[in-house]
Amino acid sequence: MTQHVPNTCTDSAINDIQLSMQEQNGILSLQQTLLAAVARGDAAHEVIDRLCLLEEQLVPNAVASVMTLNADTQALNVLAAPSIPVEARDQLQNLRPGPEAGSCGNAVFREEPVFVSNTHTDARWKELRSVAEDFNICACWSMPILGARGKVIGSFALSSFEHRSPTAFHRKLLEIGAHLVGIVLERKAKDTQLRLAARLFETSEEGMVITDAENRIQAVNPAFTRATGYLPDECIGKRPSMLSSGRHDKAFYVALWEKLQRTGHWQGEIWNRRKNGEIYPEWLVISAIRDHSGEIVQHVGIFSDLTEQHASQNRIRFLATHDSLTELPNRMVLEERCGQIITWARKANHRVALLFVDVDNLKLVNDSLGHAAGDVLLQSVAQRLRHCVGDKDLVCRQGGDEFIVLLDELPAFEIAATVAQRINERLGAPYHTDSGELVTSVSIGISVFPDDGEDFNALLRKADAAMYQAKEAGRNTFRSHHLDVSTDVLNDLVIRNGLRPALERNEFSLHYQPILALDSGALIGAEALLRWQHPTLGNVPPDRFIPVAELTGHIVGIGEWVLGEACREAANWSRRGLGELTVSVNLSPLQFRHGTLEAHVSAALAEAGLSARSLELEITESTLIGDTATLVGQLANLKAQGIRLAIDDFGTGYSCLAYLRRLPVDRLKIDRSFVADMSQDADDASIVRAIIQMAAGLGLRMTAEGVEEAHHHDALKALGCTEVQGYYYARPMPADAFACWAADRIGQPSAAISD
Repeated sequence: MTQHVPNTCTDSAINDIQLSMQEQNGILSLQQTLLAAVARGDAAHEVIDRLCLLEEQLVPNAVASVMTLNADTQALNVLAAPSIPVEARDQLQNLRPGPEAGSCGNAVFREEPVFVSNTHTDARWKELRSVAEDFNICACWSMPILGARGKVIGSFALSSFEHRSPTAFHRKLLEIGAHLVGIVLERKAKDTQLRLAARLFETSEEGMVITDAENRIQAVNPAFTRATGYLPDECIGKRPSMLSSGRHDKAFYVALWEKLQRTGHWQGEIWNRRKNGEIYPEWLVISAIRDHSGEIVQHVGIFSDLTEQHASQNRIRFLATHDSLTELPNRMVLEERCGQIITWARKANHRVALLFVDVDNLKLVNDSLGHAAGDVLLQSVAQRLRHCVGDKDLVCRQGGDEFIVLLDELPAFEIAATVAQRINERLGAPYHTDSGELVTSVSIGISVFPDDGEDFNALLRKADAAMYQAKEAGRNTFRSHHLDVSTDVLNDLVIRNGLRPALERNEFSLHYQPILALDSGALIGAEALLRWQHPTLGNVPPDRFIPVAELTGHIVGIGEWVLGEACREAANWSRRGLGELTVSVNLSPLQFRHGTLEAHVSAALAEAGLSARSLELEITESTLIGDTATLVGQLANLKAQGIRLAIDDFGTGYSCLAYLRRLPVDRLKIDRSFVADMSQDADDASIVRAIIQMAAGLGLRMTAEGVEEAHHHDALKALGCTEVQGYYYARPMPADAFACWAADRIGQPSAAISD
């Protein structure tokens, strides 16, 4: 496909084609008028419309039009056609260049002039035949418009209302028109680009600086001023080195300029200095601008301030190794540092200590004042801990209310004890917060290398266990595993860690100990007793794990499981024809304070399908200590459902008759310690007699626990006790064993436990 490139028409060219004097004058007048308009900077559409009208004056009975090619859709659209009806222009919009798309569509498609003398018969007008007929377009001559680098960007056309071919004059007008339109459109495009570039320069969020060939600043944009603090007047004419931070050596800048000269481009991170002296990082891109001969005439630098990005990255790195609340190092840092210190201590033959510091009663602060107050307290604790140790020592937050202190280069164990004592004293002082004055204490466990372990994990286990010893000793103190840790204490740690997953692993079970009528031997019910089969410790006695469960709060979830399991088993007894037996379930004081006990009891009964009168809840006298009014209200609500209530281990705790009269209980259970010694101890026998008489006077049922010998049975019967349980009658049994035992028992004569 041949590309036709028209030339600017000069006087000699006009003469060469032997135009008439009138035609020559018309062409010259056209050129002068249009070039003057371009020189004045008239709007592009005005110049092109004037061109069309002037050409129409020179070619009677014809109209001129300009169509431009859309670079995205590759379709032609009418740009100017001042004398063509709007209806015709609309039909020409979005014209796709092609061999049958009229003169203009062909000219753009072939990239050469197209002259059609009869649009009604010429095959090149097949797609636009209706337009030609509707608007009496008999002939049409079109010339491609060329843009930068000779690329076709549109067409200039003369459409005639009579069938005719173009004369030399007409062709020259087409060449001149297409050329002038190309100039106007290119200038418009460049003006648009310049305006866009200027707007980009002014509005860009990136700082921009332009320098001359000698690297002196010619212009800066507003973003440059915002980033550096320098106004244009303060830096124009100076070199960019005025921003130098001093962080980069001479070799850095030599390499920068060497690459810029060689490739015309450089980019990288660089540190500069603001007007106020602050040093900041930026990402800088420098490009060299060359003239036609290849000489560098300017440099353009574009940079982004990386201060916030660096701060974010530093914060992310910080949070990976530090606690976000207290900004203390976290356990990962502690473990790494401890390993390094132990390695050095082993060579230098000195001691290292770990102090496990636990804040006492933080939960009380969170529950009463809110977690925001608790967070403030933890921040204050962290700050005080820092001031209790030396520069070489490390304080970290383990999580929650737990902190760990690593003491280095200890000449003797006593130094660790001194630091612990200092921590107890300073952290026990009042804290002044927006919530008022807060007072707390800490429990501290100490372990020492190499006496208590050879690595971090061993030391941490010993310190953790020692901390629990400090809590059991009354808190606000410290304990040590300086020389040895008993097996029982280590087992307590295993118990504490094992409680959380025990429910999920189905390690708990219930055994049932029968409760019998002393006179008749009739089976009344059974007490549900919790058992734990630990995977490594084996069968853990309740008196070992239940106190730990209460201390850690796990007793609430465990108690909820016991309620559900006991109710399901009691319902099973009824279905197996064992009669209306009562199941007794022990409750922890923590279950009452948790506030969800009543809902859990109701849910357990409903899920099992068990009547409320078949459930008895046992509380200890220690439960009465505290908010008795709230407790009485909870017991009254449970009693209203038909549930039976009992006080367990009666006589060993509070035993206040005034409160006992207020409690809606049904039964008192005499503690086994009185039963065991009443045959040999007159005082215990007197206590048992008094409890039985008091229960009778209050109209309460009475059960004696721990009946293990025949003489216990005889003595209780003589004192008038009505109900008993203990090894003398039956040991606690798994659920299935109890059901079989009960079935056999129901079939036995009532004299089985009588005299």
